[in-house]
Amino acid sequence: MMPTKIRIGIVGATGYTGAELVRLLNTHPNVEIAVVTSGRHAGELLSAHCPWLDSELVLSSFDPASLDVDAVFLCQESGFALHHAAELAQRMRVIDLSADFRLKDADAFRAAYGLEPATVPEGIRTVYGLPEITDHSRIREAHIIANAGCHVAASTLALNPFAKAGLVSGTPVIDTKTGVSGAGRSRAETAYLFSELDGSVSAYKITGHRHIPEIEQNIGRAVRFTPHLVPVPRGLHATIQFPSTCTDPISVLERAYENEPFVRVVHAPPQTKHVLGSNRCDVYATHDPHTGFVIAIAVLDNLVKGASGNAIQNLNLAFGLPETAGLPIHGLWP
Repeated sequence: MMPTKIRIGIVGATGYTGAELVRLLNTHPNVEIAVVTSGRHAGELLSAHCPWLDSELVLSSFDPASLDVDAVFLCQESGFALHHAAELAQRMRVIDLSADFRLKDADAFRAAYGLEPATVPEGIRTVYGLPEITDHSRIREAHIIANAGCHVAASTLALNPFAKAGLVSGTPVIDTKTGVSGAGRSRAETAYLFSELDGSVSAYKITGHRHIPEIEQNIGRAVRFTPHLVPVPRGLHATIQFPSTCTDPISVLERAYENEPFVRVVHAPPQTKHVLGSNRCDVYATHDPHTGFVIAIAVLDNLVKGASGNAIQNLNLAFGLPETAGLPIHGLWP
């Protein structure tokens, strides 16, 4: 029998995704945050390092042997979950917000991340966690859930309905623009200073980006992917263009997402601010008769539907709760 309150651990609670989990889970009717960890600030109040949170939680060191919760969110850089997730998964549900378990192909993972894939003991089930494309029964049965990332979630939600319907010709060209929080809270490089970012837009990792194999795994074909950094705190905008015979792409999206609570099909190009603070992804598409291309757009909050909110969506499904429990559907405005 499921406990009245699901006891939750958050490893890496002072980072952007960890703190966002605290913000969202504080109002979740079925959850108790039992443990929050920090590698540098153990023994201190979480609110001392995340003053936007009204919290009395005290940070502790990460000790996998003594961690006693029903589910744990791992909010660390790639490589951390490789060493800890399988052990933890024998006692609790693990939701990993890094990329350590997202790729099915071991060689693709080695090439993208320069790490050896984890060895998962027999009987420990892993699943890719983007609920709109993953069978919910597999999420319920999984011990380790690999939470989808923000660029990939937006690109997949915009493109996958067309790929599944056989309506994509050629190589889709994906252009994403993300807010600076997508780089994480611990970044100290000059390139992330406000004085360097403000008033400028820059492309980065324009070939061989590590998200490419994840997108291709989701949609089943090669893509051309270019991410850009824009000087806003939150938000991700994905524009995808591809040759297609489809002249009514909005209908394709409406059929695909008619029963999905967190994907809204809109009839004008959406803005990132429309979904700020929400777990929603707004999608739009149109056909260009001049070139025979479909242009599909998706916007989401990179810290909510692109990370922590999607992770809570996976938690809800894993524990048989309503998929929408504790998750905001409305954005913040202005």
